[in-house]
Amino acid sequence: MFSLRRNPPEAASGAPTLAADQLRRRGRLALLGRYALWASIACGPIALAAIVPVTSAVGQPVVQTAPPAPTVVPAPTGYAEVFLDLWLRSSAQAPGATEAVHAMAPGVDLPRPSDKDPISVQRVVAVRSQSISDRTWLVTVAATVKAPASTEAGESAPPSQQPGPVSQQGQSQAGRGSQAVESLRVRYYAVSVSMVGGAASGGAPDALTVTSAPAQVAGPVGLSGNGESTNYPTPVQQGPLQQAVAEYLTAYLTGVGESSRYLSPGVKIPAAGSVYRKVELQTLSARKTVPAAPADGAVLDVLAQVRATDGSGQWPLSYPLQLRARAGRWEITAIAPAGLASTPSPSPSTPSSASPASSVPATPSEVR
Repeated sequence: MFSLRRNPPEAASGAPTLAADQLRRRGRLALLGRYALWASIACGPIALAAIVPVTSAVGQPVVQTAPPAPTVVPAPTGYAEVFLDLWLRSSAQAPGATEAVHAMAPGVDLPRPSDKDPISVQRVVAVRSQSISDRTWLVTVAATVKAPASTEAGESAPPSQQPGPVSQQGQSQAGRGSQAVESLRVRYYAVSVSMVGGAASGGAPDALTVTSAPAQVAGPVGLSGNGESTNYPTPVQQGPLQQAVAEYLTAYLTGVGESSRYLSPGVKIPAAGSVYRKVELQTLSARKTVPAAPADGAVLDVLAQVRATDGSGQWPLSYPLQLRARAGRWEITAIAPAGLASTPSPSPSTPSSASPASSVPATPSEVR
């Protein structure tokens, strides 16, 4: 007879069997597996949100930013120009008209111009600036003023011309001098400008001020004599070179004749315009000795001093020229303003890779 009970008698009695233990372990493992599955599903979006920014950060290259450059404050030359122009035009007798000067320079004394011979300011230009400290500059400003000739003569008159017993001729000259026309003079002033904290900036240095009245000083010292001529010490005597330069500059400045026939092949120099009626070559000098029979390719730098005449008068002009020898004659390869062709020319034995016209920085010539 088969028993209809599912468990054998040993199980009914409560005694554990091997099969029951295996079933319980399998049930616990299945339960743990379900927990792990749900945990994985729950952690999936969180893990994705955490991994995406990390992946993006890892994929982007690290850019190293350079340290910021130090701030360089330019010299306030324009501020000094405006102040000096207003200061020269101001008057202590008219304080209401000098509010701009007081705004730029609080506490600075104002001039007292003469009612009889006042000066007239024509132009002010800053010519030099010197940094005194991080926030202070000393700016030298040149002022072109128009003043009566008698005023200027009185300032620089020698002792023999000072007031005193003079002859009738001297009195008449003085009388004519007092009625002489105004003449232009250039005066130089040193203006001290500082950067200070503004009231609206919480003390940050953002405002400029002139700390004291201008000081009239000597102008920049110029060289004695003609400094440019010292770069061309060799005078060029009458000959083919002088004739070629004279004929070229005449055609170049008057427009009479063809100036291109004096140029090297491939060189083009724009015409200056037909503005002069007559051009005379005064002097011609070279950097080195001019060879009697130059070899082809030899280069020579010369300085031509000419006097050009038009309807307004006569005008002295200087033209540094660069020439190259070809077929026994000199041809012009470049023309530049005075002072720009001061570098030594290459020797014939050391040819330059650049053309002579392009070797001068500011030459108006060009090579086709």
